Amino acid sequence: MGGSLRFVWIMLVLMLAGFIFVLRPVCVPLSADDLASFNTPIETRTDRDFYLQVFQQADGRWYQCKTWLSRQFFF
Repeated sequence: MGGSLRFVWIMLVLMLAGFIFVLRPVCVPLSADDLASFNTPIETRTDRDFYLQVFQQADGRWYQCKTWLSRQFFF
């Protein structure tokens, strides 16, 4: 009985780790051409991907941030 409980706990921990892995943010810097191609100014965009804002500014640069899962399937 103790072995099956240990197996369940190990599986739960592995599933949680996988869940955290696929939902981690991946941010890509946007080029000046990318910024110029937006119809709506990037400063006013409120796009979201699961739990984070897609367009973020840091150190004077704009980034497109999506979860790893979104990058894999939805580009």
